[in-house]
Amino acid sequence: MEPPPSNVLLRFPLSTVLLLLIGLAMANKTMDTREGENVILKCRFNEHYSDREYSYYWAQQSPNKYDNVAIKGDTFNPNYKIDYRPNQGIYDLQIFNVSYARDNGRFECRIKQIGSDNAIYEDYYNLTVLTPPQPPLIFPGSETTATEDKKQELTCSSVGGSPDPTISWYREGSTTPLAANLIYGGSRDMQTTSTLTIIPRREDDGAKFTCVVWNRAMPESQRLETVTTLSVNLKMIDELRLGQLIEHFQEEGN
Repeated sequence: MEPPPSNVLLRFPLSTVLLLLIGLAMANKTMDTREGENVILKCRFNEHYSDREYSYYWAQQSPNKYDNVAIKGDTFNPNYKIDYRPNQGIYDLQIFNVSYARDNGRFECRIKQIGSDNAIYEDYYNLTVLTPPQPPLIFPGSETTATEDKKQELTCSSVGGSPDPTISWYREGSTTPLAANLIYGGSRDMQTTSTLTIIPRREDDGAKFTCVVWNRAMPESQRLETVTTLSVNLKMIDELRLGQLIEHFQEEGN
């Protein structure tokens, strides 16, 4: 069967388009919380599915596991509770005394027709248990010795943080962030790094570069910062020329 020409407008039933849009919206739900708090992940649906014909469950997905946390009205953890009222379109998961180790990750609410693997309703939450990052460190250190016209890397790292922190580089006197290579840690036990690559010029001697770290666990006005000062050595050829000039002036002085 030939594919339709590129200039042909494909038409879909309005109900199909609405379902696709709803699915995209559901996939993007996020919720922030903190250690020790209580949260409710709402799973609501318009149709009132019969308990006898459909199965209901909540599952959690994290980098290392995918587990069911509730089936119908039963949960598998004392810190979880289900508000199970399918005839009212309600299947909410309540989480008490939130902890990062247990609860940080993606939660999925699914309704399936019994005997089928296809979900007739799905809802998703990315639950982030907020944790501030640790103060940043710069490598090579608070003072960086570089050579004129030779590539130099400055690496700033911050361990932990949920979500992964953003790390930005600034040169003293400028509010424009510098382009750098950012690598996220992926969990609060790993470090996020940002590497700034520069080609030092002689006029960069003494320049200061600031690394700035932030994530949503911190107040909007707070930042974690550290600074490195650049010391630029002249190229060897310039050092030779400088020596020749000194000799020349010494000879003229004699």
